Formats: sequence, structure tokens, C-alpha cells
Amino acid sequence: MVQTNAEWWNTAQMLQFVDSQEEFNSYGKYLDKYSLFNSFSMWNPGRAFIFWGRFYMYSALFNNHYKIPFNFLRPGLEIKYACEEATNVGSKTYFLGAEFNGETW
Repeated sequence: MVQTNAEWWNTAQMLQFVDSQEEFNSYGKYLDKYSLFNSFSMWNPGRAFIFWGRFYMYSALFNNHYKIPFNFLRPGLEIKYACEEATNVGSKTYFLGAEFNGETW
């Protein structure tokens, strides 16, 4: 089970020689249309403001203090590796969609 969808995987599997998350991030503009979730409409507007404030402070801590460039809303290289290994061993892959969406919330 992976937190992405089949369209994302069909595009990501064409990236054969990507070895680092930084290199993988450069392809984000092609992969984001399948996986990046930009709207939290299931929350009331007051709580969404609090969530985004906490989210960006946490993201800034990782990016600036620990120097880890990471987007929490985008599937990363680990998802690509998990899908590759599942394909190599012939196991069934279940695509669960984006982590934060109306169906999984």
C-alpha cells in the first residue's frame, strides 16, 4: 500500500536514474499534478489557518535548521522505491491516493 495514485506511479517509473531526493524534487512540476493536495476544504476556515501556520513552521524548521529540503504533501523518492520493489517481486500494489484528501480523512 502506497500513499499515491496510479497516474503518479506511471509517470514516476519513467525516472530511471534518479538517486537522490534533491534530484527527484526537480521533477516535481511533472508529478505534482497527480499527487499534491492543495485544498483542505473538509476543515472549517478558522482551523485551516491554524493548521497551515503549524505546517509551515514545521516545514521551515526542517528546511532551515536541519537543512532537509522536504515537502510533506508530495510523495518522495521512498514511494518510488517502494513501488519499484513491489513491481520487481511481483506483488500487488494498492494505491491509496494522497495522504490528505477527503476519502482518507
